[in-house]
Amino acid sequence: MTSPLTVSNLLGPWSGDDNTGLLQRCKEAWDTPLESLNDLMVATFLNQNIATEHLLVEARRRMKEQERDETEYFDGQLLEAIERVQSGE
Repeated sequence: MTSPLTVSNLLGPWSGDDNTGLLQRCKEAWDTPLESLNDLMVATFLNQNIATEHLLVEARRRMKEQERDETEYFDGQLLEAIERVQSGE
């Protein structure tokens, strides 16, 4: 059986300082399976261009199959992150 896919599996262990709230949130979610991340962290990783190929797949799945989990800072944040990545910004 394979282990759940995490950002750490894709990019390696966390390295660097975590002096900001953004970096701290990323560090805390680094080893969380992609399907277990909350919507805010999926959007955050997409917006920071972290593991975008895999997180884009996860984000699209969520948009199609799940209700939002109320963690986004504003309504539509995950969709906005998907559209930004897809447009190549």
